[in-house]
Amino acid sequence: MKYEIRQEFDASAEQVISAMMHPDVAAFLTQHMKSLKEMELLERTETDDTIVRRVRYRIQPVIEKIGPKKIPPEAFEWVEQSTFDKRRRVMTYRNVPTKSKIARMFENHGEIRISDAGARCARVMSGELKIHFPLLGSVAEKMIYKKAAEILEEEATALRLFMARR
Repeated sequence: MKYEIRQEFDASAEQVISAMMHPDVAAFLTQHMKSLKEMELLERTETDDTIVRRVRYRIQPVIEKIGPKKIPPEAFEWVEQSTFDKRRRVMTYRNVPTKSKIARMFENHGEIRISDAGARCARVMSGELKIHFPLLGSVAEKMIYKKAAEILEEEATALRLFMARR
């Protein structure tokens, strides 16, 4: 399933990018988001043109079952592998589950574009989510997308608070 989520901020693109990439943002988001149990920066490499990151996330479970199949809590832990292009203001990402069994069933990748919109800025996340599960995969995709959109709205609210306190 393809998706697009658009969010707007009362800040410049540079301010939003700076907040998203700030070394303290993981601890702040974990503290200010009910859905986020853990966020850990595993790796960060910055050059003049890019920021490459690996970030581990663990969220509150968003679904309990797909049909009769119970979903274990570890299904909701993954590592974001991302590259942010500073000049284009585009982050490409791939979210890889930490458990191999889950990784075989789950694919999520896409990009985040951040652009100025007058005195504000827009953050547009687009990508693809695939659940490889017979018959019920598309149902799970829709459920996961709905919860992910809610979590991203919660993250945007916490990010706004982070920027206001800096």
